[in-house]
Amino acid sequence: MTLLVASAWLAPTHPVAAQATGVIQGRVQLEAPPPRRRSANRYPGGSAETHAIQSLPAVAYLVGPINAGQGADSEARAVMTQRDTTFVPSVVFLRAGGSVSFPNDDPFQHNVYSYSSIGTFDLGRQNPGSSASKTFAEPGILEVFCEVHDFMRGTIVVSENPYGAIVGADGSFRIAGVPAGEYTIAFWQSEHEPLQQTVTVTGGGTATVQVQLRR
Repeated sequence: MTLLVASAWLAPTHPVAAQATGVIQGRVQLEAPPPRRRSANRYPGGSAETHAIQSLPAVAYLVGPINAGQGADSEARAVMTQRDTTFVPSVVFLRAGGSVSFPNDDPFQHNVYSYSSIGTFDLGRQNPGSSASKTFAEPGILEVFCEVHDFMRGTIVVSENPYGAIVGADGSFRIAGVPAGEYTIAFWQSEHEPLQQTVTVTGGGTATVQVQLRR
């Protein structure tokens, strides 16, 4: 008993100091692209109705690996539903190595595919009520389409860290819980040129970033 007590005194435990974190927030202004339309009648018997190409929000995310700490969100799964001939949500943010599910909630077939530079995939024809999934190991951006309905658009942002945000309709974004330090923040939207800049985060502070993306 005495030896056990002595051992406890020789190996005291110390609380681990919390990692200092801050917030990145700001606004993204977009140059409005001209309206474009596509026909849904790609196959015999298909509808002749025309549809506007699905619009996509911008995304803001930190570039490169970041030691996120135990409290950081490390999302490994996301869902992009095919509903009313749109992808819902149209943009998802995912950690590298995670997977995205593509359930078909419409009463007709879809065929999700991508020919993006970091990887290509084709899920084949999905019947109503079915779901398919895909794992993404490499960081980067994949633009997603439907082979049946050429006006459908989606984006998958695969990141090396959990720090990203979908930009709101008003152009605002907020990324919380970022460890203090200097980072590269990237902005992307399908109709505009991507942009990167440096941002410094302080413990307990808020870094403000405002950018404009040009076509």
